Amino acid sequence: MNRTIVGVFVFCSSACGFVQEDTSTPFPSDGAGAFEASGSIEVCLGTARIVAPALATGATALCVPIEQPVTNCIASYECSGLEKCICGRCVVEPCQGGAACVDGEVCRGKRCTRGCATDSDCNSQERCISGGCAKNCQSSADCHYGERCDSLDDVCIASLCGSGSSCGADANCEAVAEVGELREPAYLGDEPMAFVEFHSENNQSLHRVTIVGPNSWRMDPNPCFEVPGEAIVGAPSVVRRGSTIELYAAVGNPSRLVRAISNDEGLTFSLDLDPVLSASESWENGSVGSPSVFDFKGGSYLLYEGRDRSGIGLARLTEAGAERIQPTPILSAPIVEDPIFWRQVSNVGAPHAFVVDETVRILFTARGIEGFAATSGGATLAPEPNDSIGLAASTDLKTFSLYPAGPLYARIVNLRAYLGEAEANMRQLSAGVEMVFVSSDASGEARTGLVRVLGRGGKD
Repeated sequence: MNRTIVGVFVFCSSACGFVQEDTSTPFPSDGAGAFEASGSIEVCLGTARIVAPALATGATALCVPIEQPVTNCIASYECSGLEKCICGRCVVEPCQGGAACVDGEVCRGKRCTRGCATDSDCNSQERCISGGCAKNCQSSADCHYGERCDSLDDVCIASLCGSGSSCGADANCEAVAEVGELREPAYLGDEPMAFVEFHSENNQSLHRVTIVGPNSWRMDPNPCFEVPGEAIVGAPSVVRRGSTIELYAAVGNPSRLVRAISNDEGLTFSLDLDPVLSASESWENGSVGSPSVFDFKGGSYLLYEGRDRSGIGLARLTEAGAERIQPTPILSAPIVEDPIFWRQVSNVGAPHAFVVDETVRILFTARGIEGFAATSGGATLAPEPNDSIGLAASTDLKTFSLYPAGPLYARIVNLRAYLGEAEANMRQLSAGVEMVFVSSDASGEARTGLVRVLGRGGKD
């Protein structure tokens, strides 16, 4: 495989890494170069923000006094006092435990607040109670949304509910957090719609989401696609065909790829009876998943991964299903590995095809090492492996060229450690190239949610 992308990319070095300059079709390069960090995506299920298990505190719902009016918001600066903008309304952030809050706040009175030692550390009309600032009150109407007035101290506190705890007749139990993991995000072109794989405690399902803002998604409460007798449905890939939406997904364990059709804008999908693709090649290890469907030069094609991200295969879609272009993977660990920029690559998968003009760009996830050893206290600290987003490109679907500087996108913690990025999906908007991916720590186990980044290369 050739690592030089002739006639497609030209590279120049900078202090931030390699910055791509493509005079014909601008396209982003590495995370330090051409992408701008744009922050986490807030995904809401009703009034509740979806929180990854790694970040969950055990506080998921608040008792909200009936007389308290709600203030709608877009950002937290529109809220007052301790309130945060959570899923479109101003509310205090519930917590449970000493390490549950961020941004220098402490967990006191079951909600996040400013820490204090004396009353003078707090704002006017507040007191320092048990190390946290609390608003003075005569009734719950004096409190922030989600607090009640504690008649014992005449200050505002919060009460948690859910999991069998009730609020009484004078308050409603309102969900603020929904613990779950979001995987395999998939845009529907440049439309304000996407699909995600959602893992709750004992379930995995596929949901449609509405993109209501750059970093704000609202997830439909009911799964959009279910397969009778199968508990595992996920890894969506969607494409519009006129008035219908085609969905390709991975079903079962070991998984096979199926197709479904929606005639109601993605609310529900009807399953085709026959699988599109089942594992048959030895490198697939008995399972195929993570489909990505794209149109290119008059044909429709399917990228997919083998079990445990053993590589990425390519097939052409037909009326009968899918026919493999070749029996071996087009991308795998030995192909992706680079002796300098991406070492000890152990798996490759989660493909996403992004077509610009006459070139297919393939985003993929690979686990390897980009950093270098560091020294601390006289000891040598080895670099750590992590998941990162890579890039390959093809103009004929026969030969595939790799981005020559290792990962396309990686977030550096220090010289030897990187955070994890996986399962990227990309689309082109007028403002630029938009990418969303699953964020995690370096181990890849503690997933923290979805992140959106914006790169150069808007369309005219």
